[in-house]
Amino acid sequence: MNGRIRIWAVGAAMMVGAMSTDVCAERLVILSTNDTHSQIEPDAANQGGIMRRRALVDSIRGAEKNVLLLDAGDAVQGTVYFNMFKGKVEFAMLDSLHYDAYIMGNHEFDNGMEILSGFYRHLRTPLLSANYRLDDTPLARLTRPYIIKEYAGRRIGIMGINLLPEGMIAPENSVGVQYANAAEIADLTAEYLKRVEHVDFVVMLSHVGYSGGRDNNPTDNMIVKQSSYIDMVVGGHSHTVINPADEKSAASILKNADGRDVLVTQTGSKGRNLGYTVIDLDRMAVECYKLLPVDSRYDSRAERYTGMKAFLAPFRAKVDSLMNHTVGYTAEAMPNSSMQAWNFVGDVAYEVAAKQSGVKVDMAIMNSGGIRQSFPKGAVSEGLINSMFPFRNNVVVLEMTGRQLLDALAVMGARKGDIVSRQAQVDFEWQGGTTPAKILKATIGGKAVDPEAVYHVATLDYLAKGGDYMEPMTRCKWLYADKKQFGERMLDYIKALDAKGKKIKADSRRRMVRKQ
Repeated sequence: MNGRIRIWAVGAAMMVGAMSTDVCAERLVILSTNDTHSQIEPDAANQGGIMRRRALVDSIRGAEKNVLLLDAGDAVQGTVYFNMFKGKVEFAMLDSLHYDAYIMGNHEFDNGMEILSGFYRHLRTPLLSANYRLDDTPLARLTRPYIIKEYAGRRIGIMGINLLPEGMIAPENSVGVQYANAAEIADLTAEYLKRVEHVDFVVMLSHVGYSGGRDNNPTDNMIVKQSSYIDMVVGGHSHTVINPADEKSAASILKNADGRDVLVTQTGSKGRNLGYTVIDLDRMAVECYKLLPVDSRYDSRAERYTGMKAFLAPFRAKVDSLMNHTVGYTAEAMPNSSMQAWNFVGDVAYEVAAKQSGVKVDMAIMNSGGIRQSFPKGAVSEGLINSMFPFRNNVVVLEMTGRQLLDALAVMGARKGDIVSRQAQVDFEWQGGTTPAKILKATIGGKAVDPEAVYHVATLDYLAKGGDYMEPMTRCKWLYADKKQFGERMLDYIKALDAKGKKIKADSRRRMVRKQ
């Protein structure tokens, strides 16, 4: 890729139909999505929606000669559509938009590979993975390491790079998946594409996240810095909004091992944006990159898709029945990233464990990433709760030493804090990256955690098995495992509150406090 990459900002009022097509004689437009998470309908802010996305994509295809549409994974998990239909709607929509390539995210594995393979066997969109070996799984022979597309005599290679399953995918859902280091395989595959397949431009379609990472689970920026052959990254997993029009956005240009500029793109999540990149095929250089908002401007165009609407209608009717069933009320809005939401979830987990287990529970630990939607102010529906807590996770109670508990809290501190119940208060120093935090002070019920003492801690089975990198919990004894999923327990809890005339509410106190 020759020359500097030029990044053009997109104006808020820009309409795709008005985009000029004479920037260069021959060009390729790469459109991209990532982490759409079952957001078939527009979200609570009226952003996104699959019908709008199709209208936008089709308008660009109508204006451009060469268009490549890519998805970087986690197309599922996050709304009632996935809870109820297991991916049937999302994968049908992938094919209806005629994606050119798709990569698995970690959430594609949530219902197990047997169910997933049933959908993939009928998927027309090529499924890419260069660093997963799946021979001994139900997904055998359903993926390919790369594809090559040709436009105006130029060969474009697209390869798939996946994250390390350990710590991100429940062990029982990834049995037989053999992982090869993403950074090593990415550059080797890119080199092969350049030297053997004689491609002119290599796109890494990845689901490893933008930054952070570990040596055995590198992220996009780590991979780019070690690579000499990758020309562009279409990324996912971290929900990063890489937007050149926003000065506070993550950097879209990174230097590779040879000091060359590489464009790294990511659109955020829930299909709110469509990535738009132009490649000058004459010079084989990135001409521009921007995000196109997917919003109500495309509603009128979306109305023409009568077949798509007819397909969605029966699924939508069943979803609406749950979304319209009120089960409780909130005193105030609680975004899923807010302390109120975190504290409410941690306290409910504690109450569930204390009531159901018969064990004297000292505290609860939960993961904020498990809260997939926000609490609105006012009515809360059954469908919303199902979407908010969609995972097949159950509350368990662990017997932990104080040392194991402190180690677990240190892992949570590496994420700059996470969810603990009201009994706990933790002060920590963040060490940077994914390095476990330094725990300065940790108390339960006002008493300092004793490394030699024994504690009973409620959590989710996903975390207890090492999910979200909670390895310290894997060494602990299980005292109790609930038979009901946590989402069902949350629904019961909210219904019980409503029956007593009480609203959902929680304090805003930060229970894990970063001191540096």
